[in-house]
Amino acid sequence: MFFDRPDNVQLAKYTGPYERWTFSAELGFPFAFPAIRNGVETHYTALMEGAARIAEGDALEVRVPPMWTTNPPVTPFAMFDPDGEMQQVESQDVKLTRMLQRVGQARFRLNMPIAPATWPQTYEPDAVLDGWTPPATPPRMIIGVVDDGLPFLHTAFLDQDGKSRIAACWMQAARAPDIAAVPFGREIFNTEIDTLRATHGTHERAAYRAAGAIDRTLPELGTVMEHSVTHGAHILGLAAGNDPRTGPHALPDDAMIIAVQLPNTIAWDTSGFGKEMMMLSAIEYIFHRARAIAAHYGLPELPAAVNFSYGWSANRHDGGSSFERGVEALITQRQAVQPDTYLIMPTGNNFANRMHGRFMAPDTDAAGEIHFGWQLKPDDRTSSFLEIWLPTDMDTPQGWEIVVTPPNGIALTQGGTLPISADPAHTGGDPRRFDELEIDGLNIGQVSADKHNGNRWRVMLAMTPTALVGDPKRRCPVGLWRITLRTGTQPLEPHQAVDVWVQRDDDPTQLGTGGQQSFLVDFNHPLPPRPLEPAPLTPVRGYGCLNGIGTAPAVTRVAGHIGCTGKPTEYSGASAIAVMANGTILKDRAHPTVSTIADQGHFRRGLPSIGVTSGSGARIILRDKPAFHLFEPTDFGPGTSGLEDAQTLSRMGLSRAPAVCKDPSATS
Repeated sequence: MFFDRPDNVQLAKYTGPYERWTFSAELGFPFAFPAIRNGVETHYTALMEGAARIAEGDALEVRVPPMWTTNPPVTPFAMFDPDGEMQQVESQDVKLTRMLQRVGQARFRLNMPIAPATWPQTYEPDAVLDGWTPPATPPRMIIGVVDDGLPFLHTAFLDQDGKSRIAACWMQAARAPDIAAVPFGREIFNTEIDTLRATHGTHERAAYRAAGAIDRTLPELGTVMEHSVTHGAHILGLAAGNDPRTGPHALPDDAMIIAVQLPNTIAWDTSGFGKEMMMLSAIEYIFHRARAIAAHYGLPELPAAVNFSYGWSANRHDGGSSFERGVEALITQRQAVQPDTYLIMPTGNNFANRMHGRFMAPDTDAAGEIHFGWQLKPDDRTSSFLEIWLPTDMDTPQGWEIVVTPPNGIALTQGGTLPISADPAHTGGDPRRFDELEIDGLNIGQVSADKHNGNRWRVMLAMTPTALVGDPKRRCPVGLWRITLRTGTQPLEPHQAVDVWVQRDDDPTQLGTGGQQSFLVDFNHPLPPRPLEPAPLTPVRGYGCLNGIGTAPAVTRVAGHIGCTGKPTEYSGASAIAVMANGTILKDRAHPTVSTIADQGHFRRGLPSIGVTSGSGARIILRDKPAFHLFEPTDFGPGTSGLEDAQTLSRMGLSRAPAVCKDPSATS
């Protein structure tokens, strides 16, 4: 049972349904990821939305990371309760609410906590590039990479003189020095990288430990760099490495690298919660440091391409989320002074996973209702999330409500039907309404409706794990949950659509979350497509299963195709398309920009790249593709029909990028 909080300490007043679920002990807190469930209670990260300034005061220490953007629409920040007053507050969500009240009366996106050991005693943001040695050759471009497990000592990133081309690397979850130019974590420059290589020689793991890149006492950093392969090593090698396994052409010495290593939970937590501050800070940091390096040489802003191979499946998909508005402002402002500015992101990898549904007027029943299923798998050790987004032009859904029905043989004793409208009891913040799903008085889920950012209605379901973890009495029933959307007196117009996304919940191998991916069920049970035929436009479809944080207009979206055929991979994400009753084809503006090789062949999956230590290599089915070789694209020819052209645009964009690794006939 969820106990009502007084209005002035309701976390959702300042944040949203994810925070309410994650930080409330009666709801999802016992099942949150370790960084939250076992995290500290004094240091947190967040985003502040709007143009308001973050309040300063002795009661709360607030740090804004290095920012390139001026007057950002979204401001990342970290906060610390130095006097420990909030330690006396028993409830985690109430404590965080009171901390946010000290920052200012704004709308926030609360993010993950950070370890006290990563918080430097003194933050000096003006001490930029202290510890950096300027190379004799000025940089001609900046390659930025944001990822996990970055092997900054690898020989693939040395210039012709044996010096590191990595100018700076911010390890966000590393133990902090006493004084730092970043608000948390540790910044390492090329000078220290070269010294570590000279001191430790080929004993690279000893060097990583000396650099603070391996630390068993910090779970968000941990021992990832003791692995043979990491996602970050693979991406950094493909994007910026000179190695026999990567690149048809060697990158020159003046291709300088700036990197950011994210905390482990960024890769671990696939719900989409708690990441945006770290991610936005990382991208801002790369452009901020690039500006400082250019200024040292008396140069204008340098051409820069930042690869960020992350994302999640659910979200607005219209460029209106907090992270997307932040990166849109950053990229467009920088492109105004340096047109060769790119943020490169993948389209995602869920095309074939039945994680998206689009329902238009012909998909409703005689009463105008929408019906679909949500299949929850057994032994899922993580929470599951589903989002339903109403049409962008529906300001007030008259009479709409959601009905949640559990699997056969199970009955809810609380909740199940929720009007999609504002609850007058909740003042301030976005219009919103909540209810809890309970069985025999025990909470197993949350259903909510909120007008996200005040301009688009969202319904969200959050469910406890189906495995016996956390609070074992609150295990969510396994099976087919039936979802009904009643449209009341305002049925869908012919041009309108209701979009449904299941949040990604798979299990990253190196982190072992125990997640089991849920999926949507079309009650019409259409036949699957035949081999080599395009996927059908049934309500549950792959078209529209795009990276949920990659739809900002300025982002370069990269899809994946098979090298030997030029056809899309079975998993590569796609933008939304729809066919109207009169034959008109609706195409989403946020389609892939370019497609690059993700699988070298049907029987040669993935791409070769470097491992963590110098001389090692690996082949990973990445599904998150770097695409820095955006020059000389190959245009697709016209298809045989308007629908075929729309499907090609949705899955591959308008051009192919050249290969970013060795010919598939070569040994790797």
